[in-house]
Amino acid sequence: MPYLDFHGASIHYEFHSTDSVHPPLVLVHGFLEDKHMWENLLPQWTAYGSVLTVDLPGHGATPSFGYEHSMEFMADALYALTSFLKLKPFLLLGHSMGGYVGLEYAVHYSDQLASLGLFFSTPEPDSTERKIMRDRSVALVKQNKNTFIRASIPQLFDPNTREAIKSDIDALIARALQMETQGVIAALHGMKKRVDRSSVLYTPPDNLKKSGIAVFAGVYDTVVPFDQVKQWWEAPGVTFRYESPHGHMGHMSDHEGCANAVLEWWRSVTKTKA
Repeated sequence: MPYLDFHGASIHYEFHSTDSVHPPLVLVHGFLEDKHMWENLLPQWTAYGSVLTVDLPGHGATPSFGYEHSMEFMADALYALTSFLKLKPFLLLGHSMGGYVGLEYAVHYSDQLASLGLFFSTPEPDSTERKIMRDRSVALVKQNKNTFIRASIPQLFDPNTREAIKSDIDALIARALQMETQGVIAALHGMKKRVDRSSVLYTPPDNLKKSGIAVFAGVYDTVVPFDQVKQWWEAPGVTFRYESPHGHMGHMSDHEGCANAVLEWWRSVTKTKA
């Protein structure tokens, strides 16, 4: 598995390179996930262009770097990797926590981006109630990381979906159980402390004003409620929207719809950049 040395450790990734002239697509997973989350979607996307998947700090094969992994630190790690691979300009698609990382990337390294996609994610910071929940989660992880993971992941799915794709959910849990306790805690701290990045949607960086930002949202998302998404997804910087009839884990419960929607966004950005 290829990797890049970063701050004394290794950032693991997979780059599916093609001869396509289209800007590459960089995929950033969410909390308790890794680059494997995209596997079922890759065939359709790699048929169109090059795709990079990465394990963020503390996730997958990438080790932890400290007690807290801020969203900015994760964006810095991603920048080191995309610079090493000389990918710019590229589309960045981030799921949930990966979207938080993508927003930091847009703030600090916008010149690298052809477009930004928020995949069941939000530019808003944690509410007071959610910050309290993060602290409780840290306490639970310290007590028993595996129990926390086994309890948390199924809650991302509605009961019907939970039953319909049980084997896929079990596989996700099995991979998450391999995470180090410190990696889980570091991500929880980082998400809790992230700042409001709504300004990226209302006043996007200059090079994103034309191609804009894509939003993929789930009607039954319990992590990023659709009613909240509707308050900002008409922001001036948002140029592409996909409304999934499912929940937070659309890449699993709405596989075909999400695969097609991302490809439609990718093609629209290609035309914009032409």
